[in-house]
Amino acid sequence: MRSRIPGLLRSLAVAVGEDLFRGVRHVLVNVIGGSALTTRPLRYLIYRAVGMDIRTPGIFDGCIFSGRRHVRIGAGSFVNRACYFDSAGPITIGEHTDVGMCVLFVTATHRRTDRGFDHRSTALPIVIGDRCWIGARATILPGVAIADDVVIAAGAVVARDCPVPGLYAGVPARLIRPRGAGGAAGAAGTPFQEAR
Repeated sequence: MRSRIPGLLRSLAVAVGEDLFRGVRHVLVNVIGGSALTTRPLRYLIYRAVGMDIRTPGIFDGCIFSGRRHVRIGAGSFVNRACYFDSAGPITIGEHTDVGMCVLFVTATHRRTDRGFDHRSTALPIVIGDRCWIGARATILPGVAIADDVVIAAGAVVARDCPVPGLYAGVPARLIRPRGAGGAAGAAGTPFQEAR
């Protein structure tokens, strides 16, 4: 029994250290960085200081980043309020991509087994291309790749890849209209604005 105690204490010390690190990171990133009182340039600096590959100051308050630091947001991109980034796996958002409010990015999942599912989680990456538009309250699930020039409608649940530039909507999201079908970009710059 005595020979197990040092190993148990070492494991306990490692677990406490990891929990403290996560707690401090949570306070810096989500409490201070996510506060409405924190300016966007200061928020940008906080995210960069903790090792996130953020290349835009266009991230609004209320966003939550859980998991590791595997988040990359490209230059010229915009992330609206209260988005949730489950970064157990990498999340990559390209350049000049706009993300609406309350969008959920989920990288953690559980693999199926012959007995149901594995209780240990695994993570799959999310990759979003350049010049995309992710509508408010959309959900992007693990392992999804979204091509350049894709629009995801508000409230859509993206469960599989969106390889063709165009408008995707629904639960689960599916291609509604390829880019260029039904007209060119509208006056407001939205690629799917209907002709009046």
